[in-house]
Amino acid sequence: MPSFRLVVIPQCGSCAAAVRDEHGRELLLAERFLPAEVRQRLESDGWSVAAGDRRLNNGPHEMIGEDRLRCPGCVARSQAAAAAAQARHDAALAQPRVKTVDVSARLGAGWTLTQRAGDADQHYWLVEHEGTVHGSVNRYQRKDGTFSSGWEAHFFSGGHEWRLDAISSCQKLHKSSFLWSSRDLAAWGVAHRPKYGAARPAWATRTAASIR
Repeated sequence: MPSFRLVVIPQCGSCAAAVRDEHGRELLLAERFLPAEVRQRLESDGWSVAAGDRRLNNGPHEMIGEDRLRCPGCVARSQAAAAAAQARHDAALAQPRVKTVDVSARLGAGWTLTQRAGDADQHYWLVEHEGTVHGSVNRYQRKDGTFSSGWEAHFFSGGHEWRLDAISSCQKLHKSSFLWSSRDLAAWGVAHRPKYGAARPAWATRTAASIR
């Protein structure tokens, strides 16, 4: 009876461009993990190589845990897109401020909340420390366009905004993990990134007067 041997052609995970050997032929492997010499050659040629985890590998047919590859073209396009996103983000943050609130008594020396033109209409504030923006807070907007009294918090990294869930002691409502109970608590979360079980800061209360 004929026998079969499974071979794998490693490819770019974005555009499926095949890895080729030193003679320009498609590289054939017996598993989804690159030999060290091939890995080094690809990295020197500008490929991105994310090592897989052999502990998750159950044979040559198993895709879980395999090496992840991106060709030089896809790496360059990804880097260009990231740079463009960062430039847009930086330009938005550089717009002149029309309002500044000193929150150093609650967040620590140098912390302020600022708004640009139009931010007030969206209940949106930038969280800054000595002129550097670390994140933002805003009232949650419902699907019908109305605003909740709960606040969302986001921290900034690499031109992106990442939502910061409220810690248990500062949630707007029970099981409402993404809403903080006040603007300043949401800003405090951005500034200090407390652990989920941390206590509320001493200045915080649960009275309606504290929800602004």
